[in-house]
Amino acid sequence: MQIVMPPESIAEQDSLIGKPLRRREDVRFVQGQGRYVDDVHLPGTAWCAFVRSPHAHARIRSIDTKAAAHMPGVLLVLTAADWDKAGHGELTVVHPMPFSDGRPMNCAPRPAFARDAVHHVGDIVAAVIAETRFAAEDAAEAVTVDYEPLPAVTTTRAAVATGAPLVHPQFGNNLVFEIERGDRHKTEASLKSAAKVVELHLTNSRLSANPMEPRAYLCDYDAAADHYTLYATSQQPHYLRRWLSIYTLHIPEHKIRVISPDVGGGFGVKGFFATEVSTVVWASQQLHRPVKWTATRTETFLSDAQARDHDTTARMGFDKDGRIVAMQVDTLAALGGYLSNFAPSIPGNSYPQTITGLYRTPNLHLRVRGVYTNTVPIDAYRGSGRPEATWNNERLLERGARELGIDVVEMRRRNLIGRDDFPYPAPGGRVYDSGDPPALLDKLLELADYDALRREQKQLRQRGVLMGIGLAAFIDKAGTGPSGNLAKRGGLHGGWENAVVRVHSDGKVTIFAGSHSHGQGHEITFSQIAADRLGLPIDDIRLVEGDTDRIPFGNGTWGARSASVAGTAIYRAADKVIAKATRFAAQMMECAPADVEYRRGTFRVRGTDRSVCFAEVADIAYHGAALPADGSLDPGLEVSEFYDPPDTNDPQAMHLAVVIVDPDTGTVTLRDLYAADDCGVVINPMIVEGQVHGGLAQGIGQALREQIVYDPDSGQLLTASFMDYGMPRAADLPSFHTAFIATPAPSNPLGVKGASESGAIGAPAAIGNAVIDALWHLGVRDITLPITSETVWRALHTAKAQTAPGH
Repeated sequence: MQIVMPPESIAEQDSLIGKPLRRREDVRFVQGQGRYVDDVHLPGTAWCAFVRSPHAHARIRSIDTKAAAHMPGVLLVLTAADWDKAGHGELTVVHPMPFSDGRPMNCAPRPAFARDAVHHVGDIVAAVIAETRFAAEDAAEAVTVDYEPLPAVTTTRAAVATGAPLVHPQFGNNLVFEIERGDRHKTEASLKSAAKVVELHLTNSRLSANPMEPRAYLCDYDAAADHYTLYATSQQPHYLRRWLSIYTLHIPEHKIRVISPDVGGGFGVKGFFATEVSTVVWASQQLHRPVKWTATRTETFLSDAQARDHDTTARMGFDKDGRIVAMQVDTLAALGGYLSNFAPSIPGNSYPQTITGLYRTPNLHLRVRGVYTNTVPIDAYRGSGRPEATWNNERLLERGARELGIDVVEMRRRNLIGRDDFPYPAPGGRVYDSGDPPALLDKLLELADYDALRREQKQLRQRGVLMGIGLAAFIDKAGTGPSGNLAKRGGLHGGWENAVVRVHSDGKVTIFAGSHSHGQGHEITFSQIAADRLGLPIDDIRLVEGDTDRIPFGNGTWGARSASVAGTAIYRAADKVIAKATRFAAQMMECAPADVEYRRGTFRVRGTDRSVCFAEVADIAYHGAALPADGSLDPGLEVSEFYDPPDTNDPQAMHLAVVIVDPDTGTVTLRDLYAADDCGVVINPMIVEGQVHGGLAQGIGQALREQIVYDPDSGQLLTASFMDYGMPRAADLPSFHTAFIATPAPSNPLGVKGASESGAIGAPAAIGNAVIDALWHLGVRDITLPITSETVWRALHTAKAQTAPGH
């Protein structure tokens, strides 16, 4: 691996970059000593419960809270009328997506309380705060709401059908936005002249993230100090504070402290501005006592933002040698009953930028329409737009390979972007920064022993065993770009990150980072970066995250940005610490700073035996005895660094799945899954491999089990528990085989790229292609997600019926 090393004097030490050091937090986690929001118990805590709509779409005629208000233990009942009377504001959409013709999108943000109508099952109508959780939940059931049911639309394509029920009638249709990318005329002309054109109708099923820890909020309002302390399951504590202050409750930011302790999984769903949190904070302020809410698992299904839900018609054209000449994609992307924070940017930004993947695609025409449906709102979930893009791109490419009679590996070789093509301007609007897709393919084939798999497949087929092999190649989009670019696109958040490197007077170090770790292993990874730059033992360094009163500001953890953005802030801050410490050391040794060299915790005058250790310098820095008389050096040894990256980065990966399909039952057994990743320089291989494993598990879940289902007539959520929603189980997951190559990202000095999302991006497409590979000779040409035994059984029987005599 190519590794970007510290300055010459530090580079001579053994680097910690690339070493698989164990996570520090795991010991307390396996001992049950983690501290989550629901573990925080404050004296006098009251509980909040929410009244949620049983209808997907209905007019609210009236709300009667009198009976609930008089029940034992009830302290407060709140509705939209109370919210409006208090003068509170609206939740916001931080990344809008205008129409391609410049019109603003049709924006209906998710409200804290539904006012005149409800727009999905689970929409919040009222809140009850009581002495105990059970008292609050009992009283919530006593709130009487008179609904007038209205027609609902729950499926993506139905939202744009003639005469479809309107989710928000003020817009006159169900469109959120409509964008186009590429050149329609050139694309259609290329498709018309292509030697082969394949067309597929592709759906990407709706998912629920379902972190192990449900969302929870606990607010303690100190009336004497007029100060709020909010414990929150949040990936973005500083932005949660900002959103509460600027958009909903109008509380000055300096009066709100947000603490995000241990968070049991996020995956994006704990990054948006949840509807419940403003109410919890507001109720605490009114009651002058702590108020807590922890979601039940059913509430998680009814209120956590969901994901994916695309309906796409796509075509891909090839020349006679199998090279792609054009791709045309028409996608409907459901965004739910309201717009959540980042929702429009997922199909409107991330999806288009990765739609052509790692292939040379000279002509592209993409149309994306975001649509409202009477369903739970959509927001970010691991991969955010890239799994949808990869599913479309990879299914089309393999379909073309099979119809042209070209091996799927050879088809990829003919179309892959080459190493020398980078930086590569993709037609979807993104310039890919660096990579070597052919080398990545070679690494995957070597890892899986592809030729041996094909020989085994042939032998098994002679015995009647249906084995399939499927590949998927894809590009990710990680990190964040310059804040100015985000602002130009209407973004209401930054792309930078903050880190403070504080050297204590004994020479030990605390890092304060604006990101947040909820499974990513930041503590060890960030400590490796700091120890490498500072030349100190890693045990002398600790990390603090998730507390807005201890960290200046931060954009949080999302979009696989922590290592490239927060890691670089730490890297740069550490360099500045050494630069200042060098000046202190020079003052102590009575020489010029240019004469000082630093190695492994020791400052030395070049060519002499005069030296001072890092701890001695830290001590002097804080008691001020060695300060120069001219005032050119201030006491202390602490640096706060704000790093705004010049660009995002482009991780790449390829997956290969091996499945066995039972033709009698349709059961798919995932036997093997191989993943080769290029995530730039790897700081901690064990952490990165674990991130890939976790993503693969979630990608497998989408491929084989998971799907949110609504009744098309009533709009009722039919998958509101684990009895109905197919979370992947251990038996669904094979042993994973992983390998890595490294093409450093040019946009950050560490050379790192994001690694946390790739597993979820490619696994569905690889598994889908493997199932088609197993069944192609039986006439099966298409498969839909999730690939359940029923889905496969129906596909087999449909193919059999179509090939039967007389059909």
